[in-house]
Amino acid sequence: MKQTSLILALSLCVFAIHPVHAQEFVCGQSIVETDVGTTKDEVLAKCGPPTEQGEDRWIYKNQPGQVTVVLTFETGKLQNIETIPE
Repeated sequence: MKQTSLILALSLCVFAIHPVHAQEFVCGQSIVETDVGTTKDEVLAKCGPPTEQGEDRWIYKNQPGQVTVVLTFETGKLQNIETIPE
């Protein structure tokens, strides 16, 4: 029982210190990521203006048959990247 508890505790510690993988969006020859504090201005510089834009939600629609990418910002920083297959 003690060994199982120790293994569980160590596993949780490793999970807690292991960085969460960044979400990435490739646009042109650039990559934007969620874990580096990417700002709206940086996304604009790398990807150009979005197809549709709300205050904190930007949508990049590609050609038919490709994915649509939805970027969500919080306090001006990129927090989430969602891809929606066409």
